[in-house]
Amino acid sequence: MKQKIYIFNIIMAAILTVGCTGKDGQNLSDIPDGQVINHSDSLVFAARKTGDFNRVPAVIDSLADAGDFSPIHADNYRCEPYFFLGQTEKSLECLRCATADNNPPAEDFWFYINCGVNLAMLQDGLSDHEGAISTALRFIGELQQVKSPYRANGLKSFYFFLGNAQMNLERHAEAAESFNEAYRWLRLLIENDSTGSLMPGTMLTLDNTAIAYFGIQQPDEAEKWVNREDSLLAIYRQNPKADSTEMEVFRAYILLDRAKICQARGQQDQADRYYAEYTQTDRGKETQGYIFGAHYLMQAHRYADAADVYQQLDHYLGSYGFDYNLEIIGDEMFTKFYANYYAGRKDSALQVAMKIAEVYDSALVMQKRSDAANLATLYDVQGKERQIVEQRAGKRLFTAISIASGILGLLVLAFAVYVFRQWRTTKEKNRILAQQITEAVEYRKSLTSNPSSQGPRSGEFAIHQQGEGNSKSPDYDSRIANLAKPDTGEAVSISDFTMLTDEQLFLCLRDLIENEQLFLQPDFGRQALIDYTGLSKDRIGAAFAQGSDSRSATIEDACLSKNSLPAYVRDLRLDYAVRLMNDQPDLTVELVSQASGFTSADTFTRNFRTKYGMTPTAYRQTK
Repeated sequence: MKQKIYIFNIIMAAILTVGCTGKDGQNLSDIPDGQVINHSDSLVFAARKTGDFNRVPAVIDSLADAGDFSPIHADNYRCEPYFFLGQTEKSLECLRCATADNNPPAEDFWFYINCGVNLAMLQDGLSDHEGAISTALRFIGELQQVKSPYRANGLKSFYFFLGNAQMNLERHAEAAESFNEAYRWLRLLIENDSTGSLMPGTMLTLDNTAIAYFGIQQPDEAEKWVNREDSLLAIYRQNPKADSTEMEVFRAYILLDRAKICQARGQQDQADRYYAEYTQTDRGKETQGYIFGAHYLMQAHRYADAADVYQQLDHYLGSYGFDYNLEIIGDEMFTKFYANYYAGRKDSALQVAMKIAEVYDSALVMQKRSDAANLATLYDVQGKERQIVEQRAGKRLFTAISIASGILGLLVLAFAVYVFRQWRTTKEKNRILAQQITEAVEYRKSLTSNPSSQGPRSGEFAIHQQGEGNSKSPDYDSRIANLAKPDTGEAVSISDFTMLTDEQLFLCLRDLIENEQLFLQPDFGRQALIDYTGLSKDRIGAAFAQGSDSRSATIEDACLSKNSLPAYVRDLRLDYAVRLMNDQPDLTVELVSQASGFTSADTFTRNFRTKYGMTPTAYRQTK
């Protein structure tokens, strides 16, 4: 959109100052030294300046009917308002009519060249890159016959659009040669321009060349052209007739381009500094400048900032008189949607999607009417036969584009609604699941609680320190002596282990593991319990297999019992981790996993998700 606003005004204003001395096939004295501007041209300039492009064609037609403008002269001016009104084909037809004759009247020669420049630009912009190359080469050949330094302006523009079209066709080496040739003529143009009036168009050419290299992700090449633009701006500042407003505009664009270059290189801090400096310029503070900068914010993944900028999109479009046509929807509305979506503003994204759906039908109708008007113009100019052929082709293309675009719009809207609903549903499910996990853990804690088995207290972070080897602690015998037989209440001693049933031994071992928090040791397992108690592997396995099964009739043991030691220890660690995350929410997942006896955060996360149906991170975010 940046090019759409400036490129016509800059190129046309630049062409007005160009002159020449001659062209083969014409008398050298017949071709004027430049375009002769009279009162009639001033009326067109005044109408264009108002921004009311619906009125401009009527002014041009009235002047042409009065004989003040030749057909080429009039078509030179008509193409611009039709372009801004979205009547692209009508604008193209004006340019084709103006350039149809290879030997125009001498007094119209520079209007003829100007129409050629705009024709190549439009063809390239409409993806007719081969057509743009053909047009550019044709006019380059014609201008090379003109023996005047003033031809440099036209050659500079044609070489630029030639390079841009070659770039779009991925003919990068040819494009580089064309761009360098454009720069050669550009420097010659500046050296012969004492007024400085051609500098804005020249600066825009350099800026657009940099943009072309941004498009193929070659920041080093883009930087070369931005540096050239910066050098020319320094030269322009020395000109006493330099327009200070134009200087500030291009200074702003240079800053924005440098931000893009740094961002492409991964130098995000430097890129953000350039962008911040851009926002402090007069251009950057305008609504138009905000919109231009939004694309950088999207590339830098600053989606929230981009979404804030796009809040002014409607005001921007209204201030320039733009309608919601297919181009605006594709270039700006979808970008606004993605900015809000990736910024997490699902409600705003949904509103944008609904706005797209709302304006899409009217944009299609407007495009259809524009195409119909364009085809009518083609009929008047080139005859009925061509009109029928192009109408059929245009109808098929329009139908295909309409169907594809309509489906795309509906899919985007449906996807936005689906994502929004899924997000809300998932959030609520996670909240309920996290609450259930917390309640279940607290319930199991209450069933097995005693003074020595409490979980971590608020403000504490107790990471168990393992002793050397797997030897018993010094007070092991005294702890065992304090355990009571489940059925008699009598104290249990080491020698009593062999006399206990599987159920009784299971309860003793369970109390030992939980009271002493042996499960917090990363290497704790069956072998560690064997070393700790002196029992055999089979005896411990039987206690957990048979003893836990025989106790499963009660609510308490149904919650706490497992038929294998590893599963039992894993559940104790997970319950401990849940309580730790509730009591100390600032701890990282890595630290929680270490404190709970897991060997790694990955193992902890995998086991947590298997048991509870969500990750530890999701659980903490839901709390």
